[in-house]
Amino acid sequence: MAKEKLGLKSSLGLSPKVEIKKSEIDVEQTEKAVKEIHSKKPEVHRLTIDLPMDLYKAMKIKILGESSVRDHIIKLVSDDLKK
Repeated sequence: MAKEKLGLKSSLGLSPKVEIKKSEIDVEQTEKAVKEIHSKKPEVHRLTIDLPMDLYKAMKIKILGESSVRDHIIKLVSDDLKK
């Protein structure tokens, strides 16, 4: 009623309804695609360690700009296992 009194009724009209396209999802195909995507990533194990702050700072200074702490530790472990 207030819209009609103020002359706003035509300016607040809704757009026409649009039919939503319905599609069926192939669950098996979707699962296959998900497995394929995730199978390309190597399996990892998360490891958490506590380092003394002075040791951590010295390591960060040594590898500054060369690599991340993660990459540096992986390299150290790999080199140690090759011995």
